[in-house]
Amino acid sequence: MSAYFYDAKGHDRELALDDLPPLKSIKANQLIWFDVQRSDAETLNRLGKLLELRPETQTLIAGAMKAKGVIAFDDYFMFRTKAAHSREHEWIDYIVSASWLLTVSDHQVVYFRKYRDRDRGETLIGNLSPLALAGSLMDWHFEHYETHASKLQEEIEAIDSEILGHRATRPPLSKLAKMRRTVARLRRHLDFHRPLVDAMLRPDISFVQKERYASYFTILESHFDRAARALEQTRQAMLASFELYATRTSQETNDLVRALTIATVAIGLSAAIAGIFGMNFDIQLFHWGLRGFLLITGAMVAAVLGIYIVARLRDWI
Repeated sequence: MSAYFYDAKGHDRELALDDLPPLKSIKANQLIWFDVQRSDAETLNRLGKLLELRPETQTLIAGAMKAKGVIAFDDYFMFRTKAAHSREHEWIDYIVSASWLLTVSDHQVVYFRKYRDRDRGETLIGNLSPLALAGSLMDWHFEHYETHASKLQEEIEAIDSEILGHRATRPPLSKLAKMRRTVARLRRHLDFHRPLVDAMLRPDISFVQKERYASYFTILESHFDRAARALEQTRQAMLASFELYATRTSQETNDLVRALTIATVAIGLSAAIAGIFGMNFDIQLFHWGLRGFLLITGAMVAAVLGIYIVARLRDWI
């Protein structure tokens, strides 16, 4: 477990659970952020008693129940998010009170660490309300989806370059299929947040409407929509890449058929010439010996070269 005490007019510091100040003594310019992994049941039980969490909340945190949107209690509320790289049954829970924020995750969250590492020393985070801090973390959360979408688009561009440049050593279908599954999972995980984003903007959610940073959640919705558009663009780019591969494969097939057709015509013409001069007619040419053989062989070679030159001039091969 990690506990971070933010004091806009004092000193920010990390605290042990036994060193926490009384929660009722926390002022308007102070807040505490608890970050706990779900597997640490002992710490969660201690925090449940310290923060006076209801049994329903502890049941939800334990992962025994699925929840979407916002769940409000007397002194706090909670909501659940799903990380971009997480499995189907892994969540990040946010429990928000007037003076503290509790986050519970199945694994260490990368952007949580980045958020804390970004502001070393004395910060003004204490001036934020716990809800505003949660909103800021959600912004990083949606940015994580955009980062995944950007990486996938870079991979798609690399595949397109291989297709257009004849550098592909093997068909990219397996890569595209894997990327399709990844995009589908990311879109499914992002759609999980739609009820939450909608709830934050509804007028009946009093704790948001009373928040002095309430207007920020409209911006948060736009960031959610931006992440959704990024994933949709990635899906479209992936489909376009598959169509490009199919078009390239069709073109290469046509080129092969054209080359085989030209080769067949050349061989057929040579065979025709050889057949004509193999007929049983007693003409003077058949008595020329080696000179006649070389003449006929040269005619066949000339016919093949002529067909090749015409095909190259017309850009058939």
